[in-house]
Amino acid sequence: MNIGNFYALHGKIETEALSVVVSQFCPKSAATWEEIDDNVSQILARMDQASAGFPGFDLFVSPECAFQGYHAGKWAGFLLDIDGPQVQRVKDKCKELGVWGIFNPWIKPKDGRFCDNTGIIVNPDGEIVHKYVKMNPWTPGEPTQAGGACPVLMDGPKGAKIGLIICADGDYPEIWREAAVNGANIIVRISHYMAPYDRAMQITNKAGAYCNQVYVVSCNTAGIDEYYNYFGESTIYNPDGTEIIQAPTGIPYVIKADLYPGIIDHMKRQAVHSNPMYTYKNRGASNPDDNGFGQANMPYNAYKY
Repeated sequence: MNIGNFYALHGKIETEALSVVVSQFCPKSAATWEEIDDNVSQILARMDQASAGFPGFDLFVSPECAFQGYHAGKWAGFLLDIDGPQVQRVKDKCKELGVWGIFNPWIKPKDGRFCDNTGIIVNPDGEIVHKYVKMNPWTPGEPTQAGGACPVLMDGPKGAKIGLIICADGDYPEIWREAAVNGANIIVRISHYMAPYDRAMQITNKAGAYCNQVYVVSCNTAGIDEYYNYFGESTIYNPDGTEIIQAPTGIPYVIKADLYPGIIDHMKRQAVHSNPMYTYKNRGASNPDDNGFGQANMPYNAYKY
């Protein structure tokens, strides 16, 4: 009887465990700078909670909009400076705790453009080592600038190659594939995803994990503001789309999982069963006419657009 994949990974795999903490909560819909400072204080408190509950963890993930919330009539007046004091506070906390962190300030670009929905990754030295501008702002409710580059990898801790995407990005299969083709072994999706689209988020996260053979770390807002119910249900997924751990619906919560990025790198090089990322580049690899390597050409018109 076969258990799991028909063909197991072969060879010796050495990989470190990456300890990831995901914290779901609901920021205030900030209409004053004081409320933004309150939101930043909440992020820092969640980081302290993670450090106390899971000492030695590597990566902290917070939701989209955690600095400003989503006050439809006010947020455009409270855009942040990437070098400003609010962002500096989370950088200092990463350095204090010796951890990596993923955060989402909405930034006023220095070139005069309206607004960038920006994901940042901060290292344990308190340095911003990665910035990503959301490629696919939510239509019709998000008037931010569309980013011009799909997820570029960030070499993170413990062999992690992180592809960062933001909320509505994950509704488009191309962005998951782009991150995976770029070499991601973990895709982090931070979101401010509201009801009634809870099933949609789960479906796209599971498909993103399975179809691209990556771990998926999904961090969503949980709570209620003036406009929406945010269902939470932050989840960490295996590369086969199964759930490792999921947070409850609608309440602040912290989840943690240990991931093994090196296994993902190993999988992509082998023709194991149910490995779409290998077959994507080696179509028909089981055909003896192709010497076990298959076809490498790309006939999909969707990728020629």
